[in-house]
Amino acid sequence: MQLSVYIITLNEETRIATTLEQAQKVADEIIVVDSGSKDKTIEIAEKHGAKVIHHDWESYCKQKSFAEKQCTNDWVLMLDADEVLSEELVKELKSWKKTTPKFNAYKLKICNMFPNDKKPRRFTHTFNVVRLYNRRFAHMPEDLMNKDRIKVDDGQKIGQIKNTIHHFCFLSLEQATAKYNIHSSELVKTLAKNKRKISKLRIFTEFPRQFLHYYFGKRYFLLGTEGYIQALVLANFRFLKIAKYYEYTQKEKSKN
Repeated sequence: MQLSVYIITLNEETRIATTLEQAQKVADEIIVVDSGSKDKTIEIAEKHGAKVIHHDWESYCKQKSFAEKQCTNDWVLMLDADEVLSEELVKELKSWKKTTPKFNAYKLKICNMFPNDKKPRRFTHTFNVVRLYNRRFAHMPEDLMNKDRIKVDDGQKIGQIKNTIHHFCFLSLEQATAKYNIHSSELVKTLAKNKRKISKLRIFTEFPRQFLHYYFGKRYFLLGTEGYIQALVLANFRFLKIAKYYEYTQKEKSKN
């Protein structure tokens, strides 16, 4: 079975090499869609055998939808530039490729990693989403929802891949702040499109509520100092989304 891996990038020279090194072990084709990197991202991607295509940035979903369409194989695996296939997952996918798939879409477990981690921490946060799929039965929507999730056709059962993707989402406070600043602005588009009504009270409650959600609800308190910092960063990201949407609605009111 032939498998395409697709990734979107922008100035990812710090992380993309490791991502591609592991992806090369299972991919018959790697598509990298870049939105204008100024560092060595493109050079590194081409060095690792990826086909690099430029596409101006619109949104996360539109970038990934475009990247998906550039793949030549029906079976595709969507990765982010900060995600690395574990060795166990590489072995599992190699074996899976030799079989006839029982499903047309599969969920993969993605676990958060800190910069110097060699393996997942015992209590690290893990999420489970569709990443491996047959494009005839599932696709990345091209819309403003920015939810970064694969849409599986109705009636399709979803399988489960056992091993994990390692997610190195947190390199530094500067990197994380820049990333979530952009993402929160995009999520405002989602709220605006849906004409969501949000109470002004959330301006005052969103940060502490989200901090408690991550620190205790998602058990970041078990991850030490790094967990405390990441819980603060994520709470600020959620606050920014609400604050920016409030700002947007006020501007719209003044226009009218």
